[in-house]
Amino acid sequence: MLWVNFITKGKFFHHFQPIFNLENRTIEGFEALFRSPLFSTVEEAYQLAKKKRRLYELDVHSVQKAVRTFAESGQKDKGKKLFLNIYPSTLLHAGLVSVIKDLIGTYPFLAGQLVFEMVENERIDDLSGLQDVLKLIRQAGIRIAVDDFGKGSDNMNRTIDIDADYIKLDRYFSINLRTSEKKQAYVAFLIRFCEKFHTKLIFEGLETAKDIHYIREMGIHYAQGYALGRPHLLGKAVRGHA
Repeated sequence: MLWVNFITKGKFFHHFQPIFNLENRTIEGFEALFRSPLFSTVEEAYQLAKKKRRLYELDVHSVQKAVRTFAESGQKDKGKKLFLNIYPSTLLHAGLVSVIKDLIGTYPFLAGQLVFEMVENERIDDLSGLQDVLKLIRQAGIRIAVDDFGKGSDNMNRTIDIDADYIKLDRYFSINLRTSEKKQAYVAFLIRFCEKFHTKLIFEGLETAKDIHYIREMGIHYAQGYALGRPHLLGKAVRGHA
């Protein structure tokens, strides 16, 4: 019964957190964050979906609802990017290409403004198939991000193999970055890597103004975190600032 109410009655929504361009202090886009009053955490909802073999269904419904909310907010007319979490298994599902075509047909702005964030906590068993799907998705104008880089065991491998447009650095690196030479060295390496291969590096988990200043000085151009803007319903999320 919980599952029926959850999906068929749309018992979920999204908060949106701004992602800032630190160079010109403007909002690059928003990440849509899944929320539901039926579950205490996002993980609980998705674990139930996996248990019921409905992960693809939940992922697609979440994408569709987030896109609709974003479109109705007016942010699409401002050229802002919409970052949506998605599982690799959803990308590999036979029905996804049709879903994307329908979405772009209804919301043409998605071609150029939608970014799929591949979640890190799912193993990729068919890398070749995933690469083929990502090629089709990119041809439709959709970009790809690797979420929580540095957290998953195969993060480096998948990032290189799928040629991500964005790398979102896990919040682990923002903790004590100013006092950790090892973290500084690793971030500096990633900055050089991203510059060489024209990939946008997004720093997550910024908590203070000092954090923002420090990563800006390091050469990070994009960032997300409570110091920049907390997740809110979209009308409130746009009030964040760098």
